[in-house]
Amino acid sequence: MAIAAAGPSALWYLTRATGAVTLLLLTASMILGIANVGRVAATGWPRFVVEGVHRNISLLAIALLIVHIMTSVLDPFAGIKLIDAVVPFVATYRPIWLGLGAFASDLLIALAVTSLVRRRLGHTAWRATHWFAYLCWPVAVLHTVGTGSDVRQLWLLALTALCVVAVIGAVWARLGFGWPERRSIRGTAFAASIALPAALLVWLPSGPLGKDWARRAGTPTSVLARTGGTAGATTPATTPATGSPAPFTAQVSGTVTQGQDASGLVQVNISLTVQSAVLSALSVTITGSAIAGGGVSMTSSSVSAGTPSHPTEYTGAITALEGTNINASVSSSNGHTLALAMALNIPPGGSAVSGSLSVTPTR
Repeated sequence: MAIAAAGPSALWYLTRATGAVTLLLLTASMILGIANVGRVAATGWPRFVVEGVHRNISLLAIALLIVHIMTSVLDPFAGIKLIDAVVPFVATYRPIWLGLGAFASDLLIALAVTSLVRRRLGHTAWRATHWFAYLCWPVAVLHTVGTGSDVRQLWLLALTALCVVAVIGAVWARLGFGWPERRSIRGTAFAASIALPAALLVWLPSGPLGKDWARRAGTPTSVLARTGGTAGATTPATTPATGSPAPFTAQVSGTVTQGQDASGLVQVNISLTVQSAVLSALSVTITGSAIAGGGVSMTSSSVSAGTPSHPTEYTGAITALEGTNINASVSSSNGHTLALAMALNIPPGGSAVSGSLSVTPTR
């Protein structure tokens, strides 16, 4: 069920899409580089064809990378500046993980520039600088899982796993050429090809797939407030001496129903249970005219929050509505005011609701 016509911006979707495709292209380029174009050509493919494919895939990856960077900067949601995408580790939004992306981007562009001046640089110098390509790809993978908003989605996990497995296969194929020459170096590379992915696999459950990752990754409080925090965020069990709840984020679940009021306007009622010892009951009502294709153009609203015994301890209205992201302001009879930010998931045609809630006292 849609509750509003607006949704995430096209820039947001484009950033995610170009990031995923860039990783795929970078992986393909990495595989051709690891397998070594000379040895691949020896299997029957003309050398110039393999080299051309390798070069064109790399150039396409850079083109999409530029689009990925520009859409990230132009999208105002996370407040990423151009300097954040170029200079590593200076951003206020997830500085480490965004910084890894900037570092990988700088490496990839530097590799492209040195390839363009390869004849002037000389083969030996070019080959030495080209070894940095083996650093670019794993850094890009860490950026993907650390910064990507879809890291919990099965499709992104599957895509990342596919890329990792493909690169490991290419490494093993490369190590098989010329065996047993340089056995110690090949053995070290083989051990690393097992240890590094295993370390990533062990880290993911406590990292990007763990609780409260958005906050731990360095997402600014202002962004968390707009998105409702992260899944599994901890919530306080006590209330400060002022009587106003401390800031917290929590998971919510409940039901949504849609009908008509006495004047014929569409009325959407959302009843939520909050995983919090402070405010465990939340109700949202949206009234407005139906929009063609689904959704409601809001004309009025009401929001109440409290405990099962006192569900209307705080009352107020919606202050911003974008898709299934809802911001509201509610106040109690003793003058305390809370800012609520809900990020809800409502399947089409369904009545079940899930998502997250961020609560911030404002007075």
